[in-house]
Formats: sequence, C-alpha cells, structure tokens
Amino acid sequence: MTDVPTGAPTDRLPTLVRTRHGYRVHDPALVAGTSYVIDDAGDLVWTRLPAGAMTAGAVITSLVVAVTTGDNSWTWSVLTFLVALTVSFAAVIAVLSVIHAVTDPVRAYRARFGHTRFAVDVTDRGSAAWQLCARAERLAASRSWQAGRIDPTRSLGALLWTAVGGGEEWAAQALHSLTEPATGPDLTAV
Repeated sequence: MTDVPTGAPTDRLPTLVRTRHGYRVHDPALVAGTSYVIDDAGDLVWTRLPAGAMTAGAVITSLVVAVTTGDNSWTWSVLTFLVALTVSFAAVIAVLSVIHAVTDPVRAYRARFGHTRFAVDVTDRGSAAWQLCARAERLAASRSWQAGRIDPTRSLGALLWTAVGGGEEWAAQALHSLTEPATGPDLTAV
C-alpha cells in the first residue's frame, strides 16, 4: 500500500505540468504574488474574476437592456438583445485585455529577472531532469505532502526549478532528501 493517490488535477505541484511529451517545469517566481495560476495545460489563468462570470454578466446585462427597451415587441427586443450582447462582449474583451496587459506575470517576471526563460520542457525520459520531475510529481501527489507532513515550507517547486531550470546539483540533492515518511501496513515510502 502506498500513500500516493491516483491524483486529481488539484493534487499536483502547481509549477509542474505533465505534457504529452514529458514535463514542463515553471519557475515559482512567475506566479508568486500574482492572481495567476498555472493550469493543467501549462497556461496562465487569472483567478481574480473568471471569464465565465464576465460572460454571464454580459448576457444578463443584454437581457435587462432588451427587456427594458423592447417596447413590448419581440422583434425589437431580440434586435436590442443582439446589439447589447455585441456591445457587452466588446466591453468584456476590452476590460479583460486591459487587465491582462497590466497584470501580465510574464512581463513582470522578465522585468525582475531580465529576458530569461520561465519554463523548461523536459522530454528525455532517460535524463536526470526527468527523474527529478517524476519524483517531484509522485511526492506532490502523496497525502503526506498535501497535508504538509513533509516539506511544510513548500520548497519543492523552487527546488525542482533550481535543479531542472538552473542545473544546480545541490537542489537535486535537496529534492532527493525530501522523502515521504513510511506509512501503511507495509511501510512503503516514495
């Protein structure tokens, strides 16, 4: 028996993404202190106000405009709704574009660290970087890591980035030292 669940997408290391060809490791500094997260596809997603809420707001606003200015005519109400919907979606796109332009974590990252890379793709299955990614993935999926029994300071992402993105041997050794305590009847560990 092992302590590793077959993970849901939320049971993963936030800066490690499994791709079709391997792994993508992101620098934790990319999203640190922002309202962005890295989703399962490796895209940056703004979490402050979801686009779905903005879309629903545009549709509701268009309905209210159509009902209030419809003059008891279905034709006029539908026409008003379509025009209001177009204007509302244009406003939503403009607002989201401005928000993303102002809060873009990639631009802020490059302003802090220069024009360095913020993600590394690991595709060679036989490499040491692949082994580190696989180990970090297993460790992050374990109940012990999720509960904070191991790595309570949550340094796993930074260690993985330093080992894989920076090639630092000390970080690889520190990542290997993060072991899961043996649990269960057969005392299996990662």
